Amino acid sequence: MASDTLPRPSAPAIAEVRDRIVTSALRCFAEKGYAGTSLREIAESARTTKPMIYYYFKSKEGLYISTLGDLLQQFADAIDRATCPEDNPYEKLRSFCDTYLRYFESQEPHVAFVVREVFGLGADIMNQFGRSLDERVRSRLARVLEEGVSRGLFRGDDIYNATIAIMGILNMYILRRIFCGVDLERTAAVEQVVDFYVRGLTATPTAVPSVA
Repeated sequence: MASDTLPRPSAPAIAEVRDRIVTSALRCFAEKGYAGTSLREIAESARTTKPMIYYYFKSKEGLYISTLGDLLQQFADAIDRATCPEDNPYEKLRSFCDTYLRYFESQEPHVAFVVREVFGLGADIMNQFGRSLDERVRSRLARVLEEGVSRGLFRGDDIYNATIAIMGILNMYILRRIFCGVDLERTAAVEQVVDFYVRGLTATPTAVPSVA
C-alpha cells in the first residue's frame, strides 16, 4: 500500500539547500547591505522559497547571524590548513597572521560588508558575531600563544589580551584598506606582529627566530 506522506528530504539535500541560501545571502548582503536586502531576492537567488528560509533560519536576523558564522568558519578552516602541527609557535603565529590577511584579500567584498555594517545592527547581532569570532578565530591564536608559553618561548602573563592586541594590529591594516583604500601591506602587518609585538612576549631577551 502506497504511503500518503511525501518522502523526507535526505540530509545531503537539506545541507545543499541551506548552503545555497547562505551563499546567496552572503552575496546579497555584501552588494546591498542588511537593510537593502529582502528575503524574497535571497530566496530567488538560492532557487528556493521564503518559507524555506524561515524553516532553516527563523528570521532575516537569524539568516544574517548564520551567514556571519559560516564566513568565520571558512576563516578558521583557512587558518587550520595553513598551520602545520610540526611548526614552532613563532612559525605558527606567522602563518596565522599571514592567513588572516590573505583570507581578507580573498573575501574582501564580503568581509568589508561585515565591518561596515555589523557594528550598527544591534546588540544581538554584535554579541553573536563576537562569540563566533572568539570561538572560531581568536581561540586558534590563543592556542598558538599557549603552546609558546608551555615551551618556555612566551610569557604567560595575559594570553587573552595578547590575542586582542595581535588581532587589533592585523585589523588596523584591514580597516585602512576598507576605509582609506590603501594597499593592505600584508608583509608589513605580519612583521609588525612577529618582529615587533612578539618581542614583548618573549620569555627571554633573545631575538625572535627568523623563518626562511
